[in-house]
Amino acid sequence: MKILFVCSGNTGRSPMAMFVMRKLVADAGLAEKFTIESAASKPTSGGALHEGIAAKLRAENIPYGEHNARQITAADYKNFDKIICMDAGNIAQVTEICGGDPDGKIQLLLDADIPWDKNGFAKTFDDISRGCTALLNAVKI
Repeated sequence: MKILFVCSGNTGRSPMAMFVMRKLVADAGLAEKFTIESAASKPTSGGALHEGIAAKLRAENIPYGEHNARQITAADYKNFDKIICMDAGNIAQVTEICGGDPDGKIQLLLDADIPWDKNGFAKTFDDISRGCTALLNAVKI
């Protein structure tokens, strides 16, 4: 299963989701069955993981590594089974970049937008954790 998480700039929410999902998959003993990456829905010149996001991941004992932001491409649509967006704006941007969604791969992580919660990123982390857990349960191989 190949999953691509997408947010606006690929320095906050989508890499957080990527690292949370990688941990959940590893804890379930399924790491070898998944490819999990992240991308931006808007043009980016790269960028590291936002320090506030990194601090929240550390506080939650979620392993993370170096990260360099990139924008989603039309080729990603063919290469991933699921493209999971953090908000409705991302859905619209990704659908346009990919030329539509004929296979129904593009979806929200939750039924509501994932917030950019600068107050310690607690709400962001809680929503992403809940969404990733539900996603893993839905796609478990």
